[in-house]
Amino acid sequence: VMDQHSTSNNNSDMNADGFLESAKALEMDENLRILNVDPNVDDASEDDEDEDEDNEIYEYLFDKSQDNTNNKNEEKNQQKKKQKKGIPSSKKPATVCAFQIKDESVEIVKQQAIEADYPLMEEYDFRNDKLNPNLPIDLKPHTRIRRYQERSLAKMFGNGNARSGIVVLPCGAGKTLTAVTAAQTIKKSTICLCTNAVSVLQFKYQFKLWTNIPDDRIAVFTSDRKDEIHKDACLLITTYTMVSFGGKRSDKSAQVMEAIRGREWGLMLMDEVHVVPAKMFRRVIGSVKAHCRIGLTATLVREDDLISDLNFLIGPKLYEANWMDLTAQGYLANVQCVEVWCPMVASFMKEYLTTAARNSRLKQLLYVMNPTKLRT
Repeated sequence: VMDQHSTSNNNSDMNADGFLESAKALEMDENLRILNVDPNVDDASEDDEDEDEDNEIYEYLFDKSQDNTNNKNEEKNQQKKKQKKGIPSSKKPATVCAFQIKDESVEIVKQQAIEADYPLMEEYDFRNDKLNPNLPIDLKPHTRIRRYQERSLAKMFGNGNARSGIVVLPCGAGKTLTAVTAAQTIKKSTICLCTNAVSVLQFKYQFKLWTNIPDDRIAVFTSDRKDEIHKDACLLITTYTMVSFGGKRSDKSAQVMEAIRGREWGLMLMDEVHVVPAKMFRRVIGSVKAHCRIGLTATLVREDDLISDLNFLIGPKLYEANWMDLTAQGYLANVQCVEVWCPMVASFMKEYLTTAARNSRLKQLLYVMNPTKLRT
């Protein structure tokens, strides 16, 4: 599914209801190849009428029914005989409709599609985007991409468009370089969201290290620093808190936020995507209009059990690298994990079982600051 800003095919026709219709799904072959779906395989059962209907539509879209069974060939012959006699065919041709969705309704549509077991694939045709200016950024000659990073990028740009989704790479595997390469591939305005100001400076350093982006095209937006955003395409590095803050802002901060809301961003990079609360995600997505969203994380696990929300807030998991495989290949250092059990002192244990039972924050502080653990 193309994003809501994309335009339709020139060969498509507008129907009476205002929908754009085409006789064949755009780029469907390529999407199915990436999903490892073979259009020649017919797995429909005789007892499942819905699957039979889906297969009929599928055969029409791909026009690959010559390898079907004799029964289906006989059915085609009967249809040809009816056409010669002027009898109209009962099988209606399938059509693919393209339509735009209001920005405030995109999340609802994506969530309903997932619940219906028809997840949407959000893509951005950045190469044909002539409305948004290009960002002058390229990788430096000394930059080298590892094999697993190439695989993750192939999942993002497998069919020529930029897919929204989540990339899972272990700590130290080069998530930042993967994000930098994705930004220089799209070459549109990019906003990078980090968890804190230290990560913001680290991302800026990495962009300067691996690319030749001009200094005036990089802007930092934190509580201590508010750079001016370039009027054309630019790279903005900020934090989730700065974008999602709902209180009263300073004049400079309000001016930067107005510039963020007032432009279309080609790419939104989200670092440590698993630690950000879902409510903050919704405020960020509501404030930033981005064609493509890429989430980066090392552990796709959330303590609030809302990890599934990331599927419609950002997109599906595009790629995940196994840390043991990367260790065996020499990309990561060998590690040894040792678990040490520490008894809790009496005073901490009493408070832990009484008052802290009703206060999760206090409960966490007690077991973190356990004196026995600190001494061990």
